[in-house]
Amino acid sequence: MNKFANTLVFATLCSSMLLTGCDFFKGKKDSAEAEQAVPVVNEWDCSNEAKLKEMKKALQQDYLKKLDKALRDSNYYQADKNLADTITQNIQFEVKSITTVTEQPDTSKQLECRSELIVKMPKGLQQRAENAYKTEECDCDRYDTLNDLLESEAYGLSLQKDQLKGSFNYQLIKTDKEGNQLQLPKENKVLDGLVYITEKAVLLAAYEEENQHYENMRDTQEQKYTEQQELAQKSMDIRQKELNTDQAKVVERLNQTWDNFTSEQKVQLQQDQSDWFEKRDVDCKVLAQTSVYNIPEKDRETYQQHHDYWDEQMKAQNQDMQYTKCFNQKTSERIVYLNNVFN
Repeated sequence: MNKFANTLVFATLCSSMLLTGCDFFKGKKDSAEAEQAVPVVNEWDCSNEAKLKEMKKALQQDYLKKLDKALRDSNYYQADKNLADTITQNIQFEVKSITTVTEQPDTSKQLECRSELIVKMPKGLQQRAENAYKTEECDCDRYDTLNDLLESEAYGLSLQKDQLKGSFNYQLIKTDKEGNQLQLPKENKVLDGLVYITEKAVLLAAYEEENQHYENMRDTQEQKYTEQQELAQKSMDIRQKELNTDQAKVVERLNQTWDNFTSEQKVQLQQDQSDWFEKRDVDCKVLAQTSVYNIPEKDRETYQQHHDYWDEQMKAQNQDMQYTKCFNQKTSERIVYLNNVFN
């Protein structure tokens, strides 16, 4: 091998070693950069993803537990179980706007965390719950709409476009053995509102069925009441016809009795008769205003036994009839008096 050939081989070996060395150092550099690119997870953080995931799972379990109790407490109504399953399977929790309230969190053993809890509900759940809130029969003072209730101090929530929002505070507690523990509040207005919304939605059909039942009952009762009122009116009309007939007869008898007197007798009785007419009319108008409730039951006439079905017009008719009854009685008494005056 000549000198030129030896030189070529040596050059080739050096070149190979240089290239291999470059790839080796390049590989170590890439590996170091890759290690630096992996983010360091800070478990002692209100925004820790693992804790947020744990929190959502806990919220879901607590929601199901509260809902089950609410439906058991309202067992008077039949809940739509299939709808309840569909709703609960499609509820999603999100925690936003997380803020660490604790000062110097690095040295603290408890982190106070403040956030906004957002519940994404199935489309149409809000409207169904609002319909149920309006449909439910309730003899109580309450808000006009479901939104008014949820926005009140009792809940302090926001409900729009099938999303329920409210403030939510939680804690992270550092322990010696168990590590960082998540602690959720015992009172959760967002969950309470969500349970209330779900409960109303799954009971809507039961509310509608109950209202239909009551409506049918009211229709039946109204029909019976109308029938009894018609009976009361008929009884009253028959009695009034009798009183009017008696009135015509007693007036005719009074006139006949008066006509039997001589001119001199009529002159003597003229003032007395005039005073009697006035007294009779005034007395009868006063007595006619006596309420049927103030008349002993044994003294009530047959038509008055049905006074519970009287309307205002029938009450006025009763007064007219009582006046006529008084008129007839006092006129009959006057006829007897006049017949005895000159006998």
